[in-house]
Amino acid sequence: MNGLFDPGEMFVRLCGEVGHLSERLTGVSVVDAYFGPDELHPDRQRKDREGEELHAYLMAVADTAREELTEPPLRGEYVASEAESLAKVVEWLDGRSVSYETLVMGFFGVEARRFPDTVVEGLRERVAEALDVTDDSQLFESVVSFEDSGRVEGAELKRVIEETLQPRAKEIGRLFAERVFNCLGASVTDNGVKYEAVQDRAWGGYNYYQGDYRSINQFNIDRSFNRDSLTNVVYHEYGHHVSNVWRERAYREHGYTELSIVPLHTGRCVISEGVADTVRDFLGVKETGWRSVIVNALRELRQAVRINAAYMLNVEGWTTSEARRYVMEAGLVDERRANAILRFISPETEDGRVNFWAPYVYTYYFGRTEYVLPTWERAVETNRTAEFFRTLYLNPFSGSSATWNEAFDWLR
Repeated sequence: MNGLFDPGEMFVRLCGEVGHLSERLTGVSVVDAYFGPDELHPDRQRKDREGEELHAYLMAVADTAREELTEPPLRGEYVASEAESLAKVVEWLDGRSVSYETLVMGFFGVEARRFPDTVVEGLRERVAEALDVTDDSQLFESVVSFEDSGRVEGAELKRVIEETLQPRAKEIGRLFAERVFNCLGASVTDNGVKYEAVQDRAWGGYNYYQGDYRSINQFNIDRSFNRDSLTNVVYHEYGHHVSNVWRERAYREHGYTELSIVPLHTGRCVISEGVADTVRDFLGVKETGWRSVIVNALRELRQAVRINAAYMLNVEGWTTSEARRYVMEAGLVDERRANAILRFISPETEDGRVNFWAPYVYTYYFGRTEYVLPTWERAVETNRTAEFFRTLYLNPFSGSSATWNEAFDWLR
């Protein structure tokens, strides 16, 4: 890389280039959102740079960011760690021999591991207890009966999305304004979230941040949902929206160019997913009723099973049929749902390309349990929740697994 360069601006340009590479090879761009200057738009960046050169440029950005982006604190480390994660993405997509464990650690700063069988068995026991089932041979049928009683799919799911979830999102926005934003001593524009039904996606729900402080949340109606769990997804996706509106505010008010682009497969994702999964806790929304107990027990079991299946497929070399059988038996799901899970975590897609999403499964559970939730619980215990929210939303460089612990060092 010749001459002087602004590491924040160069980071944005290189994100766009990595996005072209990932989209060409996997069908998915690493760029999740963009709301910056037209000249830095990902669509305007080079599409032909060789992987080796792109990797070198990203590492140069990381070195320069640590040297030059010293204010505010954590900015340099945040940008550097994001660039290093994207360099690992380039290694992966460029055909270098990189193990799955190395990818997960290199992208997210999280150790790829599987839960012991005893943990999964304990989670199954919690499901059985919630359903009041004492005979394990009857557990699967009891789960099916419970989920069928609240199942919504296809055209009915589309109606629920448009007629029930959209108004619910507005209510969640109001709760954020009252219970979180009022603690911050600062305001932000929130132009809301629009809900859409889509098909042929690897995921169940997704937040597409549009810029201008607004989002589109999409639900995949190829999948079936349980009415009881749909609300959890709405809270989760609204949590992503809120994180992004504060990110956009920081970019527009302070000129932090690197914040105008939102990349995937970095330490940011760990905190983003962890925060989204902890929104109910932030808002003080208590889950009541026996159905909620069952839904939560099933969610925890299936999180562990999904992580284990990802490890089995990508590290231990299990076949798809072996992993499918494990997911169905351990996770108490039917074949259709097991196939949807495998589509997200398998090393390759059905058309033989690298599966972009395969490492991402580690962000949700560990983002919540190892980063966000314990920090939030400490803030509650010490009556410092307002400071927690100010650190989370007013310091945009706190939002990475690489910077989180230092950002919240005052709480320890």
